[in-house]
Amino acid sequence: MKTVVLPAGAVARWRAAVAAQEGPSRTLLQLPLDPADVLGAVAGSPVAADLEAALGPAPWCNLSQSWLRRGRPPHAWHQDGALRHDFLADAGRTPPRGALLALRTLWIALTPCGVDAPSLAWVTQPTPDLLPVAELEDAAVQRRHGSAALAHAVLAPGEALLFDGALLHRTHLLPTMRSERLSLELRFFRADALAARVAGDACRRLLAA
Repeated sequence: MKTVVLPAGAVARWRAAVAAQEGPSRTLLQLPLDPADVLGAVAGSPVAADLEAALGPAPWCNLSQSWLRRGRPPHAWHQDGALRHDFLADAGRTPPRGALLALRTLWIALTPCGVDAPSLAWVTQPTPDLLPVAELEDAAVQRRHGSAALAHAVLAPGEALLFDGALLHRTHLLPTMRSERLSLELRFFRADALAARVAGDACRRLLAA
């Protein structure tokens, strides 16, 4: 996990543009945001170098799998690299090695989160392989890792987390959290080896600022 900061002006602009959007989740393609504006802000931030170090030059941002989220209803434990994996085909057996997609998620807080509003929780111990569905139940995660291996984010608007497709995470939501959270999730893939599971999605390159 890495905390990065995006330009305050861009974040305020995005928040104002999406504040009236209804529903818990909408893709970047469905939002009144210019993907060029969003990716331009990312390209001009320190996280651009981290994305290129992990994925190579000018990685693809998958616009079809980049989302505005509100934290309600909460997402259960999952790994982003499991995107479009056929878990039914693996019923009763361990998913094959290499089933996780190589990607990076940039999780951007548009509003304060982690104290009065939902944020992101994750397992600090590595989970390098795709976990079967049974291992994603809360009881199974607690049994395997314990509370000491869990962490959650407290972020201000414009702060962002960068993590890979193997990270086991979920929405961090407590009964005391009454405020709404807005976050923008951008998913990036290598440009030279786009996985077949996402090859048909709408994508845009992250170009140097």
